[in-house]
Amino acid sequence: MNTQNKFVISKLLDDLTHLEINTIIKKGMTSAPQPEEIEEVLYVLLSNYKEKLKVIIKRNELDKNIDEDKIHSYADLYDNLDLLNKFMDQNQIRLDEVDYILFLRMKSFCNYLRSRQKQIGFLKRNNLKPEDTVYTINLTSFENFKLKMNSRDRVMIKRLYDLGTERIVMQTRFGIDGDVVTRIEENFANKPKTVVLDLHDRHTNLSVKYWQSLVNIVKSIVSDIIT
Repeated sequence: MNTQNKFVISKLLDDLTHLEINTIIKKGMTSAPQPEEIEEVLYVLLSNYKEKLKVIIKRNELDKNIDEDKIHSYADLYDNLDLLNKFMDQNQIRLDEVDYILFLRMKSFCNYLRSRQKQIGFLKRNNLKPEDTVYTINLTSFENFKLKMNSRDRVMIKRLYDLGTERIVMQTRFGIDGDVVTRIEENFANKPKTVVLDLHDRHTNLSVKYWQSLVNIVKSIVSDIIT
């Protein structure tokens, strides 16, 4: 088996290592689909993060001014999140639990893009700084560039877009080794809604069946490559 085939098989198996089902609570629903272009996905998600940061500061009555209008990149967002984090530590302030989870989610995504900035390049870049990366680039100009990334990065970014700034009330993770972990948000667990529990259960069963089908397909592909 050549090196390329080994690499493909390794990535396929790695992608199938875990299955995760999330059930979220969302205020207000629209029929607007996710943007088709990954550059616009990043821009819209950043806009949502900025708006949520403003809400968190106001809701928790934090005496800290952050100019959201000056946040144009995920590097800008992270710098502001870090400053806010230090301010809370210095003043022994704790965020509301739901807000804190969202705060950590935003920082985590910024760190993800920073860790991938050498692997995610550009197919097109008009009127941009040569040193710009997916982490530092001004996303208000997303129409001026085209990112080059692998499918796994695209899936990761689109998954985070789907979760957005919403409240995750139930999460189930399956490991290929047989481990199953279900997390339930504490406030929701105290007053669970049957319709949400049933929906999560149905989605879990459907996802597991789909996952099993994918595993069988990959097994067949691997077997053909080896032979």
